[in-house]
Amino acid sequence: MRACAKCFAAGTWVSNASPPQGSPGTCDFGHGYDSHTWPTTAWIDNFARLFEIYEIDETGTGVALHLRVQQDWRIFTFDEPSQVNQFLTSAVPDAHPLLADGVVVRLRPAADGVNTDHLLSWTQFSDEIRNRNRYFPQTVPDRQTLENVLLGSVERVEKDVALYRGRVIESSDLLAVADMGAPPANRAKAGRANPIGIPHLYLSFGLETCIYETRVANHTRVAIGTFHAIRDLSVLNLADVEPPDFFDIDIDQRDSISEQARRVLFHRYLTALGDELRKPVRATDQPTDYIPTQYLCELAKSLGLDGVLYSSSLHPQGRNLVLFDVNAAVCEPEITVVEITSLTAGWHTVQ
Repeated sequence: MRACAKCFAAGTWVSNASPPQGSPGTCDFGHGYDSHTWPTTAWIDNFARLFEIYEIDETGTGVALHLRVQQDWRIFTFDEPSQVNQFLTSAVPDAHPLLADGVVVRLRPAADGVNTDHLLSWTQFSDEIRNRNRYFPQTVPDRQTLENVLLGSVERVEKDVALYRGRVIESSDLLAVADMGAPPANRAKAGRANPIGIPHLYLSFGLETCIYETRVANHTRVAIGTFHAIRDLSVLNLADVEPPDFFDIDIDQRDSISEQARRVLFHRYLTALGDELRKPVRATDQPTDYIPTQYLCELAKSLGLDGVLYSSSLHPQGRNLVLFDVNAAVCEPEITVVEITSLTAGWHTVQ
């Protein structure tokens, strides 16, 4: 089978083909004729090395290799599992045991024999910190390594960027600027980023995202405050968590199973943290549900970061920002009141 550059989300795979020069042909993965195509076996050595960070999961709780490779590395521009599997089986054609039907995989254990998939599993960490070890969890990664990962995902938010915060009001309400900020400590409920009694300031990038985040119904009135940071901010960016690039590493470490596995593990960790933060707070939530994300946000705060940037689950492409210091951004004097005239409904079947 033949592939072209359009098959790869990560361009480094194209430059690491062997041989690197492609030839005219038709891409077998839906991209038609191209002046530069390669047989999928041009990447046989690269994929063989990548497969080495995984092993067969005898417990049966893992997932198929082609699913895991795409989830962990986002190598291909296509997500259809059958296409990914077809590419991998044709690229490594000698009946690789990890690609056999019915086989599921997990990351290999660390050099000391510790099961890294278990150690750094978000599920395991969440369960322990909520239900067993609140303040000294054992399944959290070592502090220094986790600090390095968090500090490697920092973005700057400049002080001239407009941020928005909304509050649902009755038609007769008149809110002052002081009413638009975070609640006082004695009224601060637990949120996904903040522990109970420690208020944080939740803001949105964009007016539309702000309105969606209020979760209002038609004909509801919302007071909108426009905020600006008092200085440029350094925040943990969980909205743009990029997967690791297999080749974006010192060449002497590229074949290191433990190093490549470590990169995958922390990508999973940051992705899981971002997914948890973006979930809307629900009336049925228990306060303990937020402890895992609160723990990691507190760690980010201890590193001197100003907050966390994360995606909105209520507005596609929208972004939110939670600031640890409620005084790090101030509301402009003029408050805008809007009335909701229409909303777009979306749903998915759960049962």
